Amino acid sequence: MKKTLTAERRNKLAQILLTSGSVRVGELAELFHVSTETIRKDIIYLDKEGIAKKSHGGAMAAMDTIERPVSVKEFENTEKKAKIAAKALDLIPANGTILLDTGSTIYALAKLLTLKRGLTIFTNSLNTAILLTESDNKIYTFGGSVRKSSYGIVGHWADDELSSISLNIAFLGTDGFQNSTGPCSTSFSEADFKKRCVERSRQTAILTDSSKFSINSIYKIADWDDIDYLVTDTDAPKNIRDIIGNNTEILYSE
Repeated sequence: MKKTLTAERRNKLAQILLTSGSVRVGELAELFHVSTETIRKDIIYLDKEGIAKKSHGGAMAAMDTIERPVSVKEFENTEKKAKIAAKALDLIPANGTILLDTGSTIYALAKLLTLKRGLTIFTNSLNTAILLTESDNKIYTFGGSVRKSSYGIVGHWADDELSSISLNIAFLGTDGFQNSTGPCSTSFSEADFKKRCVERSRQTAILTDSSKFSINSIYKIADWDDIDYLVTDTDAPKNIRDIIGNNTEILYSE
């Protein structure tokens, strides 16, 4: 029971940290009704996990864990993302039913799918849905709340609708790898939606450029043995590639 309470407190502390950017030990001790020493131990734990950076009297959010808008990320590593998207095309079956997640690399794939036809495409990304409406594919989106930073639709309505869908393959983005044990997200609600995508799809592919290999994020989507493919570029660190490659097939862009 004690371990559960500790995990819940640290999870809530991490959410507060990501939202506010910084926290104070004394304020957190009052909020959670625990000692300042307990909060300091929590901060040390989050620091080791790459979520927090200790500061005098408190902690700051590690820069890697702060979610940046997709409108900004879209213009980063654009050439790598385009090549990763082109490689991912090989995974799409003719007349298949697929899901496109949020994220700038997934959006790069969506651009290529405007030239395809005969697919049934589900997406929880507003900008992807708008982009694909003029294509010769069937496009479906979900109900729910819209996240400002990613244009992603999440929540119980989206989850309920997803539960009735069977997918050939889901293409998911990631904000980083949690100590190489699995792809992660900075958003709890998006991580939860992605988990359900993995459950509803025959195959799952993570699309990401090599910059995400050195980033720890907070909410794990799945273990690598639940992911069929990782599509990335050859600049990814070999030691991490070797770990992931034990469970997941890695496809490299040209």
